[in-house]
Amino acid sequence: MNTLLIKDAHVYAPEDIGICDVLCFGAHILEVGTDLWPVGDPAIVQADERVLVPGLVDNHIHVMGASGGAGPTHRSPEMPLSWMTLAGITTVVSPLGTDSLSRSLPALLSRAAALTAEGISAYAYTGGWRNPFPTLTGDVQTDLAYVDRFLGVKVALSEASAPPVSLENLCQLAHAAVVGGGIGGKRCVLHAHIGDLDPGLSPLQEAIDFSGLPPDRFVATHVNRNPALWEQALDFARAGGQVDLTSQIQKDRGYPNAIEPERALLEVFDTDLPHENVSLSTDSGGAYPRPGDTRGRYAMAEPMTLIDSVRAVIRQGVEWPTVLPLVTRNPAERLGLAEKGRIAPGKDADLILFNRDHEIDQVWSRGRTVVADGEAVVRSDYE
Repeated sequence: MNTLLIKDAHVYAPEDIGICDVLCFGAHILEVGTDLWPVGDPAIVQADERVLVPGLVDNHIHVMGASGGAGPTHRSPEMPLSWMTLAGITTVVSPLGTDSLSRSLPALLSRAAALTAEGISAYAYTGGWRNPFPTLTGDVQTDLAYVDRFLGVKVALSEASAPPVSLENLCQLAHAAVVGGGIGGKRCVLHAHIGDLDPGLSPLQEAIDFSGLPPDRFVATHVNRNPALWEQALDFARAGGQVDLTSQIQKDRGYPNAIEPERALLEVFDTDLPHENVSLSTDSGGAYPRPGDTRGRYAMAEPMTLIDSVRAVIRQGVEWPTVLPLVTRNPAERLGLAEKGRIAPGKDADLILFNRDHEIDQVWSRGRTVVADGEAVVRSDYE
């Protein structure tokens, strides 16, 4: 196995642990400390006090592509591996999107398996926008108990283009996540796309009250899409629910009422809500209208918006240890990914080293170099 030694990095693990060395053996971090020197002939990287952070965990990204609701040409293609690694993303969790008909769970699992073989860690959600809900085995609980790559069930709420979900059905899905995940030794969640309709995320709160399940197993994503939903989301997080902001929800991408990610993050850090109940994901891979395009063409949302949002609030004076947990530790702990989201002995060697301008210089995924000198050195076969 390869040995990697990163010397004299300013490590945010995501907490600030100062100038440290990080020693990795194979896919895992072996030791974090000072004056580390392994036996043998390791690859040594001199960080010279540059910032080193955990690889990012994107818990809502469409690696198989998404969209399609506006016709066949609206379907986005599969996302190349390098789009994610160049953005510092080393762990992804992907749901089906609006089109849960022509895109299937077997295809999604195949794409996740390919990305894992190519170098990152890729997982998925069962479920989708249809009713009855898409499953692999015919039963949501069975999917979650026996398909290791599934980490939860996706459902769409308060969304005009998705079928309504009754309170009873929603509670059944939540119980399937908690019990099915438990049978499989996993910490699965109900992961809910929230649309623009007036109920917002109130169906999730009703399901928590009715089911008696812990609120931290209910995740509301896309919560920064309009002001009313955003206010609901802040209250939901204060009450113990999990909220997931979306970095590609921006006014020039087809969300005229958006609370843009930089503003939303700054509001989170300026409130009394528990930051551990908040995460930030991309929703990349879907389509959005090209700004200023008069022909009505679409672009595919790119995952770089995640690290761009992090850097934007850092430029506003937010410290790395404040914002980093939302894209590392928080989503990893929410989904029971114990080896992800932290720099510590025994964790996966998923690491990002920045240059002096806080641009991504090098990325390691499970100890393997996937980005060097700001360039992707590992790519999908079909890139």
